[in-house]
Amino acid sequence: MSSHNTSFRLLMVAALSAMLTLIPTIANAQAVTYTQGDLLLGFHKNGVDYNVVINIGQASLYRDAPSSFSVSVGNLGTLLGSTFGATWYEDEGLQWSVVGNPRDFNGDNATTDYLTSPQPTIGIQSTPLSASSVNRGLISTRFQTMKNQFILQDTALGNTYAVIWDHTINSTPYMDWSETVSADAPSGLVFGVFNPSLIVGSSGDGIAYPGTALDLYRLAGGQNGTNGVTYEGTFTIDNTGSVVFAVPEPGRALLLSLGLCLPLLRRRRETLASVTLDAARQMPASLAA
Repeated sequence: MSSHNTSFRLLMVAALSAMLTLIPTIANAQAVTYTQGDLLLGFHKNGVDYNVVINIGQASLYRDAPSSFSVSVGNLGTLLGSTFGATWYEDEGLQWSVVGNPRDFNGDNATTDYLTSPQPTIGIQSTPLSASSVNRGLISTRFQTMKNQFILQDTALGNTYAVIWDHTINSTPYMDWSETVSADAPSGLVFGVFNPSLIVGSSGDGIAYPGTALDLYRLAGGQNGTNGVTYEGTFTIDNTGSVVFAVPEPGRALLLSLGLCLPLLRRRRETLASVTLDAARQMPASLAA
């Protein structure tokens, strides 16, 4: 009998310990930070149940940036390593993209979208994206559907702007990053401009392969084809997970103003003195990369 009581006590202690272990996880659960007008940067790999998705701040920061800057992504490299493996930057199946729809906010109307396209060769701008006004509206709607699920996710460990998103849970169309961004049928025609790019990685001597640079385009709502499509700059990522946004050089902007590079039509506001992404997003200093 005594042996039975001892075993029972041990089982109770084990059960109580397991419960106590779960308490901090529940207590620390916190919805991810998101403000209307923010862009999302996401990573996806076929066969992996989880996506890494991070809020990288207001679209207007990128639209109006007068100079290049480092994007605040916190511990993104750690999150990518824990989700996709330590050498995620060499994974030929890992994809990334940036997308957003400010939705009638800060100078962008309801169907103005922000999307990325990979550079075919590093340093060579990609072909500007093209979409009908109808498809721009559909992209906006589906981004909002996905965003409404994003804000319900718990934050990733150590980063209140990022989530590790299990895309196997929700079977409703366009409710998660993988289905919305990967252009799965029947949305392929709409999201032909919304496909993520393979990161691929870089060689041992540091030469970047195509896919490590994404051009950001703004597709103004209510227009068709390449009308209202403007090139805003380029995202790059390195093997630590650091992300940089580079804007067109002043000399290139002059060429654009002369009409020598017609696809690139964005005139930037030169009155802006600087862009401080952390301050604009009010990201805690401890998370700044």
